[in-house]
Amino acid sequence: MQVRPVAKPEKANLENLAVVLVNPMYPENIGATARACANFGVTNLIVVNPESLDQEKIRAMATKGGLPIVENMKVFQDLEEALRDFQYVVGTTARLGRRRMVYHTPKEIAPYLCELSVKNRVAILFGNERFGLSNEHLGLCDKVVTIPTTEQASLNVAQAVVVILYEIFQHASNPIFPKPQLATQQELTIMYKIIEATLEAIDYIPHENKVLWHTNIRRFLSRLELTSKEVKIIQGFCRQLLWALGKEITLSSQEDKAPQNDRSEETCQKDKPS
Repeated sequence: MQVRPVAKPEKANLENLAVVLVNPMYPENIGATARACANFGVTNLIVVNPESLDQEKIRAMATKGGLPIVENMKVFQDLEEALRDFQYVVGTTARLGRRRMVYHTPKEIAPYLCELSVKNRVAILFGNERFGLSNEHLGLCDKVVTIPTTEQASLNVAQAVVVILYEIFQHASNPIFPKPQLATQQELTIMYKIIEATLEAIDYIPHENKVLWHTNIRRFLSRLELTSKEVKIIQGFCRQLLWALGKEITLSSQEDKAPQNDRSEETCQKDKPS
């Protein structure tokens, strides 16, 4: 099972955030933007004067997670009309110049936007793939954001959306990294016995100080936070090595009946000849 970090945005109201694509050229970028929004909890997508709204191309790039955002997407022909219900507007640009406004990086502006979003609707504008936002568009913005890159870099509009929304989501959230279910003490005890028997079989453990060596091995492995599957893999490796050496390990009947949650050990061993 894949384990991924989960976060809840507690320092912002993401329902008050909207991504606004101004004059997008390619429907694929609209779909990719919807997918980016879905990943970071932003449900409002606005498209202004698009060149194409090919639903097949949009939905293909949105994937399953972004489809609800595509279905609720709003389309306007005029930017001022699209922004009339917002209290705060942020523009994005890759071009800096004397006539352009003071700019901020996504990391710098994220805390401010999170605070604003609690009681205000905030629009984040992204320009045309070829020309970006015009000076006229930026004139409608309260602040301007730019993403620092190398001189040769060129970000796709959906990539720019990901970068900015990630910074906002990161600041607004407290990520939770779920731990996998670990092996039980019974499983670990059996594993340690098999490891110790294997190391003694290959004469690795000094005979005069076995207890200390066994203790050190247990301390080392205990820091790894092994799962049941990983324990079975180690057991299978050791059992196979013992079998190759012509030696066996005898466990108590209770240990032999220990629960087997998967077949990892079996997959690590060759079939023994009958």
